Amino acid sequence: MKLLKQAYHSLYSRSTILAFLLLVIFASFIFQDKNFLTANNIFNILLKAAKNGGFLALGMTFVILCAEIDLSVGAVFALSGVVMGLAGAYNPWLGIVSGLVVGLISGLMIGFMVTKMRISSWIASLAMLFALRGVIQIIAKKSVVIEGDILTFAKAKILPEVIPGMTSGISILIPLLFIMTFLCMYVSHHTRFGMQIYAVGGNCEAARMMGINVDRIKISAFVCCGLIAALSGILLASSSGSATLSAGNTYETYAIAMCAIGGVKLTGGEGKFSGTFFGILIYFIINTIFTYLPTSISVHWQSIIMGALVLISVAVQSEIFGRIQFHRKKAGKTI
Repeated sequence: MKLLKQAYHSLYSRSTILAFLLLVIFASFIFQDKNFLTANNIFNILLKAAKNGGFLALGMTFVILCAEIDLSVGAVFALSGVVMGLAGAYNPWLGIVSGLVVGLISGLMIGFMVTKMRISSWIASLAMLFALRGVIQIIAKKSVVIEGDILTFAKAKILPEVIPGMTSGISILIPLLFIMTFLCMYVSHHTRFGMQIYAVGGNCEAARMMGINVDRIKISAFVCCGLIAALSGILLASSSGSATLSAGNTYETYAIAMCAIGGVKLTGGEGKFSGTFFGILIYFIINTIFTYLPTSISVHWQSIIMGALVLISVAVQSEIFGRIQFHRKKAGKTI
């Protein structure tokens, strides 16, 4: 039984990494003529991940581990950038703080509706999505220009001319994505809050009986998700020099897909931030592969293919995990 348990956790933590490695090998072999593994292409994939929902997937992981969902992250992503631009016209630090407050308030409100009003997180976050999109249209009629050295800090480049093929340097968004990933990994594995998240997601009632304040943990998870979404929106607006009203549209679905690919169970209590990170990489590697395909394959077909790949990857992981858990239970009965 102990051996089966070790095998389960080993495969659980490494299946997404294995899928990532196989995908990289496949892509580099098929697209040899396009230099898939060049430094420039690798950092372009990482930059695309940092700009287009990679941070959101990390924030979403907090909520999913609690067996909840947050559909408002795309709207928070957009509104935080707009608020930063508008408030930043008066004071740049006020703009950054105001953008983060958007995520804080959104997380608190959704958490309150879920825990105190007993509203499904799907409905609560969907309502928040519509409300925030409406607020964006009310406070801004067009894209907001982001100006000033402080507000455009995310345009910075690091390590210029150090890495071959990257003479312009690496966008600061890439190391920030790595830092956020390691920070989330640390919180989930080395803090009381992280352990309580897994307990709440695994069995809410059992966690309550253990003395865990379930409502507080869920609200905190929504706040973490909202703050990370707001930070992501601020970073994109800062790096691009403008905050568009439609930014982050459908990004919530991307975030959920990345989490699912990374092995985070939507039923809660199972998953790792390292898995989410590799799920992010897998998603954007597949997205990059689409750019190498013939132009005759339309964007609509690409969406269909992406959906099928997400479904297959989740189904394969569920089948593997289901079989191992079955054998674990069988072994336990025999012992």
